[in-house]
Order: sequence, then C-alpha cells, then structure tokens
Amino acid sequence: MKGGELGYSLAHAFGAAFDHPELIVPCVIGDGEAETGPLASSWHGIKFLNPARDGAVLPILHLNGYKIANPTILGRSSDEDLRQLFSGYGYEPLFVSGDQPEKMHPLMAQALDNAFSKIAAFQQQARAGKASIGVPRWPMIVLRSPKGWTGPKTVDGKKVEGFWRAHQVPVAACREDEGHR
Repeated sequence: MKGGELGYSLAHAFGAAFDHPELIVPCVIGDGEAETGPLASSWHGIKFLNPARDGAVLPILHLNGYKIANPTILGRSSDEDLRQLFSGYGYEPLFVSGDQPEKMHPLMAQALDNAFSKIAAFQQQARAGKASIGVPRWPMIVLRSPKGWTGPKTVDGKKVEGFWRAHQVPVAACREDEGHR
C-alpha cells in the first residue's frame, strides 16, 4: 500500500488471503503504521485464517524506531516484549536485526524460507485432512533496521540515517527543520 491513509495494509492482506487459497501475502508494516487503530485491530485477522481453505498472510513488521517526527512504541520495545505481544495474538515472531546489508540479506532470506516452510506445512497437513493441527501459530517477521538505512548518514552536518529526518523529508528541507521534533 502506498500513500493515502495508513493502517489498512494488514486488513487488505487478510482479504486477499481469504479470497485466494494458494496465495501467501507478505505485508510490510512500518512501526509508525502499527500505531494506528485500524492496524492494531488487524493483527487479530489471523484468528480467522483456516489453513485448509485460505491463503496465508506473512506480516513483516519493519521497526526502525521512528514515525514522521517521533519515536515509535514498538520500535522501542525489547524483542522479548514483542515476542510475548505477538505470540498472544497467535504469531510466531522471527527476528531479523542489523545495519549491514551484506549480513542482513542472507538473514532475511533465511527468515523468509523458514516462514514459507512453516506456512506450507500448516496448509499441507490441513488440506490432507490429517489429524487436526489445532490453531497454527503463524509466522511473522520482525525486521529491525535503521530509519533511512542505506541513504545518507548525514546531510549538512545533521543526522539522517537512524533518525526521524529520514522519513520522507526532502534532503534540502534538512536545513530548515530545527523546530521540527
């Protein structure tokens, strides 16, 4: 989802999965969007997924610590707190963290492979009519990387990467943002 009002990406992903049994819908959710009301309630869509007849949703919660001008709650939460929160919703969080692309790419690929394998196993068991697998603990990925990652680290002596200035703020505007916090 690009542009418009934030908060509906996960609900749309669940809608697509309910309509297409063979579809796995990766849904990237920023930590700023995760603080909206519609998104906060959308996490519960997983309770309606039936691996025997529905597709699947793979939420990818991208934590970079900032929304437009402030820190985010989930971005400041510990991995253990996030594990407990999302486990309570019915997910199995897989964590990928770092700031070096050459190290992060294989870690993310491994997390995706792991998630897709778990989803396929749930669906195969349920669709083969094997003993009830119960309610699956669907995988999700929690991706931690710096805000503005791989962009300029500073502009005109002001911090950009890993800071709120990296949020859709034109580089030229960095000179005029002293009052923006």
